[in-house]
Amino acid sequence: MNWNDFDIWCAALCAWREARGEGRDGIRAVIHVIKNRSDKSGKSWAVEVYRKLQFSSMTYGADPQLTLVPQQPDPAFVDCYEIAQLINIGGDFDLTSGATHYFSDSIQMPEWAKSMTETVKIGRHTFYK
Repeated sequence: MNWNDFDIWCAALCAWREARGEGRDGIRAVIHVIKNRSDKSGKSWAVEVYRKLQFSSMTYGADPQLTLVPQQPDPAFVDCYEIAQLINIGGDFDLTSGATHYFSDSIQMPEWAKSMTETVKIGRHTFYK
């Protein structure tokens, strides 16, 4: 197995679960957050995606997205995977300006966001660093 492909797959699944209704920019932004965290920690994209309670759709038991997987054919997942590949090779600029966190406007502002700098709002997600 190619571990780089596994990282891309994990990021694509996370973006599909977290941002598939947010358009290409929303998907790009989520994957850039994964990349930014990975760059900062020195850990793989897969480690960042599955770090406990960091991406709720990947680790939080009560998240309704947790057990969803794309079903073929799923154009949204194809987009997520292709965007993850592009970002992985450095072929896309970071529209989040280095964000390492985000949250959906469907929830109340988390405590962690109060001490961070907002970088951009894309769709229903607000991004922070």
